[in-house]
Amino acid sequence: MYDGRKGLERLNKTLDDSSSSNEERPTSKALFVGLLLFFLFEYGRPGSYIPLLGVAKLNTIIPVLVFLLTFFSSAGTGNMTVVGARNTRWLSFFLLLFIIQAFTADVTLYVYNVFKAIVGYLLVYFVIIKQVTSIGRIKAVFSALVFIHVALIILNPELVLEPEGRHYVAGVTFLGDGNDFAWSTCIVLPMALFLAQVSERKWEKFLFFGTFFLLVLAVVGTQSRGGSIALAALIIYLIFRGKRKTVGLLGLGMVITVVLLFAPEAYFDRMKTIKNYETEGSAQGRIMAWKSAVRMARDHPLIGVGAGHFPVKYGAEYRPPGVGKTELPWSNAHSIYFLALGEFGFTGMFILLGVIFTNLLRNERTIRDINKSTLSSAEANRKLIVTMQASLIGFAVGGVFLSGLYYPHLYVLAALSESVQLICAGQDARTTLQTYKNSTSDR
Repeated sequence: MYDGRKGLERLNKTLDDSSSSNEERPTSKALFVGLLLFFLFEYGRPGSYIPLLGVAKLNTIIPVLVFLLTFFSSAGTGNMTVVGARNTRWLSFFLLLFIIQAFTADVTLYVYNVFKAIVGYLLVYFVIIKQVTSIGRIKAVFSALVFIHVALIILNPELVLEPEGRHYVAGVTFLGDGNDFAWSTCIVLPMALFLAQVSERKWEKFLFFGTFFLLVLAVVGTQSRGGSIALAALIIYLIFRGKRKTVGLLGLGMVITVVLLFAPEAYFDRMKTIKNYETEGSAQGRIMAWKSAVRMARDHPLIGVGAGHFPVKYGAEYRPPGVGKTELPWSNAHSIYFLALGEFGFTGMFILLGVIFTNLLRNERTIRDINKSTLSSAEANRKLIVTMQASLIGFAVGGVFLSGLYYPHLYVLAALSESVQLICAGQDARTTLQTYKNSTSDR
């Protein structure tokens, strides 16, 4: 006969071994600090401001070293759990396309250069799932990402102090362009709001709410149309999923008021061009690149023209009809979706959409399940899942207009999505276990 108490004791031991107790180990703490340093060196690029750090190549050394130590560490989520995760399978298929392209692409070096960056992000993906195993650690990751963006704003104050012009973010790579910075900011905005909601101290709430509005101003200051659309999409979702719609609408009113007071006329003029895309030069350039990506996929439906090949293929072989070799500059795809389509064919587009939509659907199912739950951990779990969903929406919508397929966003969000699901499941299991212990102690 099955002894329920022994089963719950085993569950209790499993939960203790896999999360909070392991997090107290010095090794686990050191590895988690290493993960946070990755975010600093990859997103913030302090080597651009302190040359000695750039010479040390720490943004390459840190992820490799932390991965190796994490892989052989018993702390955190088990290696097989990470390997068997749904997002791991999707990204493994993506990695396989790179390996095939090494034998089929015109310029293998282009593929290799992109492959190196992706492998680095996949190492960090592994570390995130294995090390981020509690609400405390997810809050630390969110805080790191939020404050790195705040630091970049402080180092580039013209983003918010001179919104009438368009500015670059000095010293960083993939966040240097205002459009890219606005996109990344939209991804971390829901994290700032989550930190404000769950903070217990008043000064922390004010800090993170203030940070949220500062990040909104930064998006407006870039005058990025894609960033503004992504911002609108994630705010609408947050209001839709919020339990207190009145508070959400009041928050929306505050955001709109801040934008109206802060945004210059140039911002609204750029937003108006969204309606006139047929005659706006930048929009027409994107549409021409997107049409060329479709032609690339038609000619190379299974594996595309090769990673890193879009600009040269676009300029040399897939120019719009009637356009001469010197009449159009080589350009990127201006969309993660059309970049995946052109460089990896319909297979690559399917994998990218698979990662995005399976996570969106899974999160929505989790939210529905949480709404039916009576556990004390339900509300915190709900806020966490809604936050990840809003960040994914910011990524998915902003990615329509930007070629950041090889930025860390996709891989970091895929890993955090897996971690959040595991954290929520662990929280529910602990709550159930504690409820059982309380009920048996009263007998």
